[in-house]
Order: sequence, then structure tokens, then C-alpha cells
Amino acid sequence: MEKFKEKLLTLRSEAEAVTAQADELEAKVKQLEGEHTAKNHELLSMQIRVKNLEEQLEKTEQKLRETSAKFNESDVKAEEAERKVGDLENVIMEKEQKNEALAEQYKTAKAELDEMGRQFDDL
Repeated sequence: MEKFKEKLLTLRSEAEAVTAQADELEAKVKQLEGEHTAKNHELLSMQIRVKNLEEQLEKTEQKLRETSAKFNESDVKAEEAERKVGDLENVIMEKEQKNEALAEQYKTAKAELDEMGRQFDDL
């Protein structure tokens, strides 16, 4: 009977050790599950952030394309305006030269007319 009691005590002791070990393992499992859940939340948060950043990048790229197109259009218009300015400057120069020539012709014609008028008065 003594052996039976010893065996029973040994078995209880082993059972308590196994129960303690099981409790520790359950606590470890709960801790790991909690860490896993936290990591999943963190991953989800990062995925949402990545999605938002990708959307923001797409919007920014679209704005860049639009701005570049507007800049190119403005650049073409500026080149056309510069050509028109150059053409108008040439026209102005030609008109000024023609005006100077006409002014010279006018002076010459007026001088001739004045001379004729004096000659006529002398007659």
C-alpha cells in the first residue's frame, strides 16, 4: 500500500508539473496570439497607408502631367508670340524707313514748291 501511495504521489506530482507546463504553454499561446493579432493590425494599417500613398502618388503624377502639358502649351504660345513680336518689329522698322523716305520726299517736294512759288512771284 505504501508503494501505491508513493506511486500516487509521484503521479500527482507529475500531473501537477504537466498541468503547470500546460498552463505556461497556454499563456505562451495567448501571448503569441496577441502578438499575431497586433502584427495583423499593424500589417493592415501599413497596407492602408501604402494604398493611400499610392493614391496620392497617382494624383500627384496626374497633376504633374497636366502641369507639364500646360507648360508645354504655354511654351509654344510664348514662342509664337516671340515670332509675332519679331515680325511686328520688322514691320515697324520697314514703316519707319518708309516714313523717313516719305518725309524726305515731302521736304524735297515742299522745297521745290516753295522755289516754284518764289519764281512765280518774281514773274
